[in-house]
Amino acid sequence: MPQIDIEATRAAARALRDGGAALEGATDDVAVAGLAGALRGSATESALADLQSTGRLRLSDAGRELSTLAEGMVTLADHTAEATGER
Repeated sequence: MPQIDIEATRAAARALRDGGAALEGATDDVAVAGLAGALRGSATESALADLQSTGRLRLSDAGRELSTLAEGMVTLADHTAEATGER
């Protein structure tokens, strides 16, 4: 049976949760179209807007995935603590 370090697992889960929250907050920083002033009004600007939307979506998805992983790690730590009486 594998050994689970309960405290280390919980600490890693907190770090993942924080990382996920940071990614969610970073979606506002994806402003490709606004950074390319020379392209403003050009046909390329709309392509950049699509890229920006895709970038925001991917960051948001990654943030949710990290949060889900963190929840699973907390559950693992909780069940291990319960099974071993370590709470």
